[in-house]
Amino acid sequence: MFGYISICREGIGEEDANTFRAYYCGLCKAVGRECSQLSRLGLSYDITFLALVLSSVLFENADITEERCAVHPFKKHPCVVNDKAVDYAARVGEILTYLKLKDDCSDEGGVKARIAMAALRSGKNKALAKNKEAYDFISDRLSELSLLEKQNCSEIDEAADRFAKILEYVFTPDFVTDGDTRRILSWFGYNLGRWLYIIDAYDDIEKDYKSGSYNPFLANRRGNAEEIKKQIRGRTEFTLTLTLENTASALELLRLHRNRKLIENIVYQGLKGKQKSVLGEE
Repeated sequence: MFGYISICREGIGEEDANTFRAYYCGLCKAVGRECSQLSRLGLSYDITFLALVLSSVLFENADITEERCAVHPFKKHPCVVNDKAVDYAARVGEILTYLKLKDDCSDEGGVKARIAMAALRSGKNKALAKNKEAYDFISDRLSELSLLEKQNCSEIDEAADRFAKILEYVFTPDFVTDGDTRRILSWFGYNLGRWLYIIDAYDDIEKDYKSGSYNPFLANRRGNAEEIKKQIRGRTEFTLTLTLENTASALELLRLHRNRKLIENIVYQGLKGKQKSVLGEE
């Protein structure tokens, strides 16, 4: 994922903000336990959101305890423990990070990516032992996306579809057994993944234009980065808004046993605010 998911602090109470921090801290500890201690450096709000949503559709209550860690050795902080969704998100996050680095090495041969891959290899192997199917599925979709990049594909929908299918998959783990819930999570994950890919591509236009990196918005188009952004802005805003509305519609159908206000804050305010920021709106 790309770093566009976060809470909107102005629209949320202290209790819900503490809950989000508890999932973040719980995920950090789970990454160290399920993968490796080095892997904790790659912790993100994106994977925290995956853990939060999946935990909230389960009947079992998440246990929150006060714990210390190396970063906060003197003061205890709320931390989610004994939660299968959090452990699963830790492993999936590790797999996503490792495969993204692997893809970067294949495309660009970056030294930094190779070093990071070597550091994460043991954590990836531990995650792979419990989630081999997830590794294979994500790897196959990234390979398809890499092929589109090599073909300089200019169809944003086609490229976004490959990444959307990754999130569609990771939002439907085996431990979620209810059929209706799985179908809703599938649609929720697909649209969230599609939105993330498109907004990231639009956000990276200037950077990719300067570096010559692949970007579906730049493929087969003439003009400088600013001109291209102006040409596609209206259509991109329409696509992003429609995709975000599909994500929100799925959320409204989802049976959450806890944390609804917090999750709605992230989807309705956090993602919408990020979209406005990327598109240059106040």
